[in-house]
Amino acid sequence: MADVEIFRAELTAASQAAQTATGDLTMQAADLQSEDAGVENPDSRATLRLELHRRLSALHTEALKRAISGAELSATTRAIADSFTQLDEELTGPETP
Repeated sequence: MADVEIFRAELTAASQAAQTATGDLTMQAADLQSEDAGVENPDSRATLRLELHRRLSALHTEALKRAISGAELSATTRAIADSFTQLDEELTGPETP
């Protein structure tokens, strides 16, 4: 296996790992999106419920931002891996069937 193929395989694996992690994060972030924070609203708990809802919403927003960054990282890594194919062809010549 040529060096270029090894690097391409590692980049492809890293891209797939980032894509999987991004998907997992998106699914977990969806669990944070809810109108029911799990705290009832009797007497003095209104402030607690609102604060919990505010913090869960902020966590959801931040998780989605990171998921977008992860998707961009995955796409960039995939593009770099694809450019290794071009490099391999430049170094060894195009593949012939």
